[in-house]
Parts: sequence; C-alpha cells; structure tokens
Amino acid sequence: MTNLYSKTDNQSPLSSQLLYGEEFIVYDIKEGWAWGQATKDSYVGYCRADALSPDLFKTTHHMTNLSSHIFKEPSPKSPSQGQVYMMSNLSVLNETPTDGFVQLADGNWIFAPHISKIYGNNPASEALKFLYTPYLWGGNSCSGIDCSGLVQIAFAAAGISLPRDTNLQENALGTILSDDDTPQQGDLAFFPGHVGIMLDDMHLLHANAHHMRVSIDPLREVIDIVSFQTDKPPLSFIKRIIP
Repeated sequence: MTNLYSKTDNQSPLSSQLLYGEEFIVYDIKEGWAWGQATKDSYVGYCRADALSPDLFKTTHHMTNLSSHIFKEPSPKSPSQGQVYMMSNLSVLNETPTDGFVQLADGNWIFAPHISKIYGNNPASEALKFLYTPYLWGGNSCSGIDCSGLVQIAFAAAGISLPRDTNLQENALGTILSDDDTPQQGDLAFFPGHVGIMLDDMHLLHANAHHMRVSIDPLREVIDIVSFQTDKPPLSFIKRIIP
C-alpha cells in the first residue's frame, strides 16, 4: 500500500491510498514523485515512484481478510515480505494450497483462507469488519480509514464499484429514498461532507472524526452532531444502492 497526495509533499493531507496490486497509470515522474491515475476509480494524485512496480500480473483473487502478510515460503515462520489489506488484488499461480498457503505470481506465498475470487453480497457485513478501525483522512485500510473509503471498500467487496470521494458517491448509482421510505441495511446516508452505511432503519455504521474510529451510532444522534457543524440540512438524503 502506498499513499496518494494532491501535491508532491508527504506532509500534506492524505488524499487516498493505493492498495497492493492496484494498477496506477503514470503520466509523469519528477524528483521521485509519480503523477498518475488509479485505474480502479480514476482517482488522480502523486505517490512516491519507488513504491510502484512495472510488473503487471493478472488479478485472480482479492483479499477478503482485513489484512494478511505475504511470506517468502509457505510457512507462518517464514519472513514476511509485506502486509496487504482487504480488497488488494492478487495473482495466484496455483490454487492448490501447500500447508495452507498458495503461491503468488511473484513467487511469494499467502494464506489461502484470507483470499477469494468470489465477492460477497452484503456491503454492510463487509463494512462491519472495520468496526473500531481508527479514523484516518484518506485512509483505505484497517490501519486507518475515512468515511468514503469505508463505503468504497465495503461495496467493492460485494462486487459494486463506487467512486472514492463522498461528493462523487452522492451522484453514483442508486435511488434516493423519499421521506416515506424506511431505511434498510446497506442504504447509504449522506450528510454534508460525510457518508455512512445504514445497519437497519435507525443505526449508522461510519468512519468519523467525532469518535476517531469506525463506530455504530443512532442516525438521530449523527444528525444532531452534524447540525452543529453546518448551516446546510444535516441529512442530505439516504440512497439505496442495492434494491
């Protein structure tokens, strides 16, 4: 995983993060920084050029565990070659495990039960894996995640592509609920600059700076908190992505 910034300064606010195996189109390299665009969601930014690799392997699986380690040999005692996070792309050479591990295209090994080629069908359940994860602006993993990153990864785990940022997610696929509709699990609640996933008709799962973690809160409480932070209506709308 590598950080993505809006300018060539790793002390500036984080924009997003590129996960292991994610393709990044490089348009320019200058003074050790690569300017480019992620193919997954068309997100643009700068990252360190030495964090990228020219080796391209066909994706066969994705990480379903919150995180896992890549090992040099098919053994938990083998030296770790790095940590990968949920929804990272992986290329498996042989799906037949050796002592529980499968070999990747680069010759390293990963624990087979932590990966899959099958997507889930419940974004809310996928998002719940991140409960208590620390909040990190621009974060995309269990090491730290923000509100739109949580939504993007949760729906990606269910095979549904959404943009990276909240304002773009507002305009993505789905149907806005009317005032008479009852929210259901998996609906997205949008606030000014914020988004969360409904767990039922009253509770919201969201990565937030109020608790500085992913938490479950009554929707009514979140609306009250947001109302003190904006002059706009605190709840913009609730959208149903999956009918």
